[in-house]
Amino acid sequence: MRNGQCWFWAMIFSYCATQGLAQAPGKKDAGGYPAPTTPLERGRTVYVLSSCHFCHGIDLTGAAMGAADLMHSALVGRDENGNLIGPVVRAGLPNLQTAMPQYSDYTDQQIADLAGYIHYLRQEGRYKELTAMKDDRTGDAAAGREYFRSRCRGCHSSKSEIAKKYPAPVILSRLLRPGKDTSPGGVAHLKLLERYSNDDVRNLLAYLTTTEQP
Repeated sequence: MRNGQCWFWAMIFSYCATQGLAQAPGKKDAGGYPAPTTPLERGRTVYVLSSCHFCHGIDLTGAAMGAADLMHSALVGRDENGNLIGPVVRAGLPNLQTAMPQYSDYTDQQIADLAGYIHYLRQEGRYKELTAMKDDRTGDAAAGREYFRSRCRGCHSSKSEIAKKYPAPVILSRLLRPGKDTSPGGVAHLKLLERYSNDDVRNLLAYLTTTEQP
């Protein structure tokens, strides 16, 4: 690996290590840190009062007693506003090592708030995981090109558009979280953030930072 390439990748991961997803958290309590918005704080209240944090972790890490790993759950990744999370919460899962209770009386608003908070925790966690990946430069640029064409072309006409807009050290951060989370583009990227595999990100970076793939 040439020295210039090593420097390039070191700059990318060094920049992302300094970027946070939210402002500095408030005082931590038994259910974690206060959420940054009122709807998310309502969701945190449901999450904690339902004792979800005991099995799934206050930040979706450290799942215990047979509980699902919500940070990497495919079901959570496909969920839209609680449409998949809600039925599981209301029905419960009685066959786990420690049975998950059913919350059949939860309102649609409670389900939406809970799902929103779970997605928020997952976005925070996946950002940290993806920006902390080992810099092994094993991405497949051809696979990254196919991913870009199938998932990104709807908003981005070409990779050159991104390369012109963002200097190399910020590409990873912008790929994962490009701007305002409430904008249409921001919302779309947050969904991708939850669904990216580590290889997806490696491949996209390889494609976006190479001059060999058009």
